[in-house]
Amino acid sequence: MSAEHPIAGAVAPVPKAVSYLRLGKARIYHYVYGWALGLVLLHTDGIAVNTRAVPLALLLVGILAFQWSTSAADDICGFLDGSDARNYAGRPAITRVRKPLLTGALTLPEATRFAVVAWCAGLAAILLAAASLGWHVPLPALAVAVLTPALAVQYSCGVKLSYRPLGLESTVLFTGAYTVFVPYWFVTATLSPTTLLVSALVGLWLLLVVAYGNASDQQGDRAVSRRTLAVLLPPAWFAAMLHLLVLTNAVLLVLLSTALRRPDLILLTAPVTGLQLAQLYFGVYRRELRKARFLVLVSIDIGSVALATALLTSRSP
Repeated sequence: MSAEHPIAGAVAPVPKAVSYLRLGKARIYHYVYGWALGLVLLHTDGIAVNTRAVPLALLLVGILAFQWSTSAADDICGFLDGSDARNYAGRPAITRVRKPLLTGALTLPEATRFAVVAWCAGLAAILLAAASLGWHVPLPALAVAVLTPALAVQYSCGVKLSYRPLGLESTVLFTGAYTVFVPYWFVTATLSPTTLLVSALVGLWLLLVVAYGNASDQQGDRAVSRRTLAVLLPPAWFAAMLHLLVLTNAVLLVLLSTALRRPDLILLTAPVTGLQLAQLYFGVYRRELRKARFLVLVSIDIGSVALATALLTSRSP
């Protein structure tokens, strides 16, 4: 292995396109769920989604482009400061290939170009979405739609939000919620309580993914002064925070059930609650952090379907 690519090793070469998708963490498709739930909320409120197909499709392009750009920027900075090399040293090949800069599948200039082009494409898609709606989009909604990705891409670079206390967690929570409420806000020019509750749930679920990932990356993050809660908090306090997030999920589900007048929502989302308890068992008590993170992703799949089912069979009061 070369000094430039410390974990290159016996990683099979793949097409550049695959490496770019890995750099953008395209495998984390769960951001699409937020956008889809935004569409379901519009339908629930009697908005004809098919008549807004173009702006809504452009918003999806923008959301994905911004996600890929932010993920690429995070990998670029993790490569430059050495934290990714520390965190991925000794991990199995199936995990190492997810870091194309470390394996040498992409060069630093290639990764940088991808991050810049993806971000510019995302901005163009958001502005085109507003234009296709005749610019009848509230100025605050347009400002949030543009400024949020401008900050999110500085997750590890620029102002380095993820290096500041609560910067990483607040960024992930808000950008996850963003995927739900921005499509709804663009079309309706308002935000309903139900939309805000669903947005909070999606943001919380994505935060749980990152929380378990941060716990496994704790040593590398500490070495480069990345002050995630996994680094800042004593283990017992971090475990308490994970329990609090699961409790918050339960509270949000109760509030949403009340808003929709659907007591059966609690039953529909019971598998999510069960999986979150399993996450705590494996992540906190067994320290099997990758298994806990996988369970979070599965719970997002199930939870999104459950929420969509409840919304499609309800009418907002």
